[in-house]
Amino acid sequence: KLKDNVDVKTTYNSKGKGTSQVNIGQLLGIENKVKNTTVLFTEKAILKSVARKQQKSVDYRVPNPGTLKNIFLVDLNSETENIQEIIAALNKNEKVAYAEPDYNYDVNDFTIDSEIIYPKKNTTSTTVTPDDPLYIGQSNITAVKIDKVWDAYGTGDGSQTIAILDTGIDYTHPDLEANIWINEAELNGVEGFDDDGNGYIDDIRGWDFINVDNAPLDDNMHGTHVAGIAGAVGNNGIGIAGAVWNVKLMPIKVFQSNGVGNASTIAEGITYASENGATILNMSFGSYAESITMRNALENAYATSVLVASAGNSGLCIGPGRCTDGKIGLPSYPGAYTYVLGVQDAAAYSNYDQDGPIFSSYSNLLNYETTAPGTSIM
Repeated sequence: KLKDNVDVKTTYNSKGKGTSQVNIGQLLGIENKVKNTTVLFTEKAILKSVARKQQKSVDYRVPNPGTLKNIFLVDLNSETENIQEIIAALNKNEKVAYAEPDYNYDVNDFTIDSEIIYPKKNTTSTTVTPDDPLYIGQSNITAVKIDKVWDAYGTGDGSQTIAILDTGIDYTHPDLEANIWINEAELNGVEGFDDDGNGYIDDIRGWDFINVDNAPLDDNMHGTHVAGIAGAVGNNGIGIAGAVWNVKLMPIKVFQSNGVGNASTIAEGITYASENGATILNMSFGSYAESITMRNALENAYATSVLVASAGNSGLCIGPGRCTDGKIGLPSYPGAYTYVLGVQDAAAYSNYDQDGPIFSSYSNLLNYETTAPGTSIM
């Protein structure tokens, strides 16, 4: 990221994609090492972030949100370059706000059982009971009292949109299809044209940032599993009931089929989700490497969306210092941010917050806030 006051003469096309008229490699003094540079975010997202920066924040969690201006993805000519050496040099450049590697993130350890196990029927009494045949195996619903929420507040009215930033979603799945978010402007628009002007053509059901197209289908099944837990259609006589029965699920594919994605791609997905009306961003992934670019995207998304992320599965405390078992504590990002709801599993292998959900020894208040079942979820 170049400092905001560095003029790189960026122009934007009709899709909002930017191109710098300045040779960025030359500006940074590494022209012979650079293959190409890409402006990472769309014009609309950049302008909104600059406007937020100029406003005085009233939320202590994000007192000084970063802007998305002048952030470039820099591809190098050679894979043998010493990345850390280049980054160290760039961070000494007076025009540079920060330079960092494009860190890899991965979805949490995940396996799919070859057979569906039908547990004993849950005998907990509840007024609202769906007719989904596998509901009898959804002990996670009663464990966190979601059934009590159904009784008191209803099962969802379709007003909320959950962006699933993951390996995609099987949006043809019979228990998900009716709840998939639809971009009506693109659905009813001209094929091959960016009808809503958001920078993405024909993004009817979200976006695939891995293959760069409008078909964010799942080729791993982690994202589909997550989507089903959150928002499988309830009381439809099929499969399971989601935590909310009537909700919009926005597929955002930012992870490859092997479950690995990089920070710049995830940051684009975060920005897309928040810019296109997602009220909740679900991020079932993490890394111990902190990406400033992803943090900037999250800080801006936090203005309009509830952010939820996993704590991780390495059995480490959040820190600082050593855990009770002597291991060195490490925060897992993005779940550790105080403006992101960090969710721990109720199992021994889960990462955990040794200080509890309402206290942090970190100056920037890193913490995980809640615990939920995360093992053998139907």
